[in-house]
Amino acid sequence: MIDKLQFLRSLILSKKTNRKILVIESDDWGSERIPNKVSRELLQKKGIDMISNPHSLYDTLERLEDLVALEMVLNGVEKNYQKKVKITANFITTNPDFENIKKSKFENYFFEPFDKTYFRRDGHHKVLDKIHQLCKANYLRPQFHGREHINVNLWLDELKNGNHNFLDAFNLNTYAIDIKNNKYPWKNLMAALVYEDQKKKDFVINSIQEGHQIFKNIFGYTSKTFIAPKYVWNPELEYTFEKCGFTHVQTIFYQQNFDGKEVKTIFHYTGQKSKYSNIKYLTRNVFFEPAYGGLDWVKKSLEKVNLAFKFRAPAIISMHRINFVGGLDDKLRDYNLKQFKILLEEIIYRYPNVEFLSSDELAEII
Repeated sequence: MIDKLQFLRSLILSKKTNRKILVIESDDWGSERIPNKVSRELLQKKGIDMISNPHSLYDTLERLEDLVALEMVLNGVEKNYQKKVKITANFITTNPDFENIKKSKFENYFFEPFDKTYFRRDGHHKVLDKIHQLCKANYLRPQFHGREHINVNLWLDELKNGNHNFLDAFNLNTYAIDIKNNKYPWKNLMAALVYEDQKKKDFVINSIQEGHQIFKNIFGYTSKTFIAPKYVWNPELEYTFEKCGFTHVQTIFYQQNFDGKEVKTIFHYTGQKSKYSNIKYLTRNVFFEPAYGGLDWVKKSLEKVNLAFKFRAPAIISMHRINFVGGLDDKLRDYNLKQFKILLEEIIYRYPNVEFLSSDELAEII
């Protein structure tokens, strides 16, 4: 009940507009969470849970056929309804370089930019070329999600300490294993920006700056918005965000911050200005994740879009990359895209004057 009340409070306080603005924010592009079915199945046989978390079960690096399938949906909507649907694709700009990390005996972290990950896997640049084509067509608008989607210091510590689950995953070029630790619940392997001391803080700051430079090198512009992995960041980092050129942070209505002693929750709403910097927030108020299963996602999402528009707030949809990729299950990808098409058609039918904007376009308005 508290979460529902806080959610409504976030809508009530959000920036008001008479325009029907809809933003689709999609995280995790560029990251190679589970490289292939063989790795996933071998880890499952070793007793590692690769099923209960949908991201462990289905999420993998985008392929050319995934982008072509998405393009077909967006093309169809544009031709049939004269609406240009834009997806804010939030990119993780590197993946771990497992070979060199192992050579250093887990003492040092090495990475490769995501475009090199594409080439290492495919032997060609067609995926990146297609991404640039979709950007030019104004279907995709990349924004920055971080250098990596992994807490490097925690990961290396676990590897050095002989955590057999992480070592088994590492040997299969996989890192996405959830830590179950009741004593330190903040220790989430995927929360890349958590730190405990100045040395680790410096590492995180460097990762943001270096990762964003890679983003600029590949896409040719500064990302105006940023989304912290797992919505976890210390407000101290917002000074770094500003130096990078970010004006807004994408988030949900609460932010988690580990201050060195405990996890604190910070409430947010769209258009809110930070107490700690000049950063403002874009708060997600619709969740469309058909890959997660278990719900009528179209119905639930339409209810949330309607609610956002009733409060004269921009509707900001969270829809992770997992819903668009089929490397581990192409049938699920096709199902997700059909659901996505239905959702878009229903939104356009109910709100003919709906405007599909990217996150940085919404940030400019705010």
